[in-house]
Amino acid sequence: MSIIDRIRLRISRSDGLLLLAIVGLCSGVLAGASNILFRLFTESGIVLWHPKSDAGDFEGLPWHIRLIMPIIGGLIVGLFLQKLSKHRRAVGVGHVLDRLSFHQGYLPWKNAIVQFCLGGLTLASGMSVGREGPGVHLGAASGSWLGQRLKLPNNSIRILVACGCAAAISASFNTPLAGVIFAMEVIMMEYTIASFIPVILASVSGAMLSRMVFGHNVAFIVPNLELTSLWEMPFFLLMGIVIGCLAALFIHLTTRVAQKTANWEVWIKCTLSGIIVGLIAIGIPQVMGIGYDSVNATLQGSYGFVIIALCLVGKFIATVCCSGMSMPGGVIGPTFFIGAMTGALAGIIGNWLFPEYASIYPFYAMIGMATMMSASLQAPLAALMALLELTGNPGIILPGMLSVVIANLMVSQVFKQKSIFLTLMTARGKELKISPLTQFLRRVGVAGVMERSIAVHDRQTSIAEAEKLLEETPRWVLIREDNVPIALMSANELAMYLVELKESEEEVPKQLDLLKIPANRQELSSVYLQATLEEALDTMDQKQVDAVYVYRTTAPLTEKIYGLLTRESIVSHYSYRK
Repeated sequence: MSIIDRIRLRISRSDGLLLLAIVGLCSGVLAGASNILFRLFTESGIVLWHPKSDAGDFEGLPWHIRLIMPIIGGLIVGLFLQKLSKHRRAVGVGHVLDRLSFHQGYLPWKNAIVQFCLGGLTLASGMSVGREGPGVHLGAASGSWLGQRLKLPNNSIRILVACGCAAAISASFNTPLAGVIFAMEVIMMEYTIASFIPVILASVSGAMLSRMVFGHNVAFIVPNLELTSLWEMPFFLLMGIVIGCLAALFIHLTTRVAQKTANWEVWIKCTLSGIIVGLIAIGIPQVMGIGYDSVNATLQGSYGFVIIALCLVGKFIATVCCSGMSMPGGVIGPTFFIGAMTGALAGIIGNWLFPEYASIYPFYAMIGMATMMSASLQAPLAALMALLELTGNPGIILPGMLSVVIANLMVSQVFKQKSIFLTLMTARGKELKISPLTQFLRRVGVAGVMERSIAVHDRQTSIAEAEKLLEETPRWVLIREDNVPIALMSANELAMYLVELKESEEEVPKQLDLLKIPANRQELSSVYLQATLEEALDTMDQKQVDAVYVYRTTAPLTEKIYGLLTRESIVSHYSYRK
């Protein structure tokens, strides 16, 4: 066995964590670099659209430019998407979850190019989307590409996808810890020790690259914020209820728009999104683009009640339309915007009602950001970690925890909603059903569990050949015909038959037919060396067999068999690990 094959097999096992961590670090570097390139491309695109103002400063544009820009951008993006196949149009976090659940983390690089180009154009034209969704897709695609190039086991490729996602979030917000939690909570939907270390290294590398290019500042400029009084806590509870209702409404309306427009031509949907954004932007230019400048203005206390209320309503409607009509952008940034405006309104009202107890409204805006993100994505820990890293203030966690948890309970328990990503996937005909058993089977590669004590032999054999075969004390014998394994038998049964044959008084035959001698035999199928236990079990169910042999193609029309896996061994491994 070659050194490369040994490395691949070791990575699939629990003792390959060091190697996986090194590959995860490389994945983080690739993901961070792709996100930096995407940000540079997006911001250069914005400058090309309106060179006389700062990047992202849509408020400084004349009203007719604000109207025309998203319409033209939507039309161009729609026409490009229209020419692509439905498969190639799939982008964003939903696409990543789909490929993880149904395709073992194999993300096509062509979809990533579509995301890079059209996602950048979407942002540059001022559509109400975020750059984090495209960034997560690019990061995941970077990790998946590296795993595929190295031909790693599929369970390792899944971890590299999570590494890329963590590095993407880390590079976008300069929040490495939030990137780790986001990858585990939203993408992998589980916490495992084997995944944590590679994901942490990837997240750190993404943050370091981002700081080298864009500096050490986080995405939002946050003032020193403090809780004035514990009497505010009921108000944060109420804010969690309100934002939870708003998040549930956001998920519901976005899903309804996606369902109603599912059969429309793509270019019509994108152009209509642009028209809606353009019309809103005539009076509320803050709804255009990512909107981080408006969020920062709110956090600095620069906006009044009326502007904040208008921004909230306008951004809510614009984001529902853009996300529901499948514009190639993200929803994480818009949820930050909507949450900040909602929290700011709550803070202003609180100051009116209880001026002696309420904090200034930027404090509420910051907590509102985390609450809306958490409720929409169903990611409470990721939101709280982002809140902590963005503010650098542990004191904000106490009211943040209360608001975040209440909002999540409102969405999941009261309104029975899943995250915006899973809900949109269901609306488009792909529903994820994740069970603990499925998660476990996806984490383990067949190479780490397979039985390697096997012998492969042709159906016809002589007594001498059979005895020589048993000298290596294999546990199983794979019987092949025309170089294809077709049946499985225990080596012990072959040995017992040879003993009985020698002790009998009958004439010993010159040739044995391994398919006809008295023994229990099983039919079997095959799985590739990179497969997970989930794939192996699915193959057994589809082929109605109880065993598979593990192989890899080493040359054209040449297969090398590495081991054997039975249904019983999978059950035993799960029961032991459980």
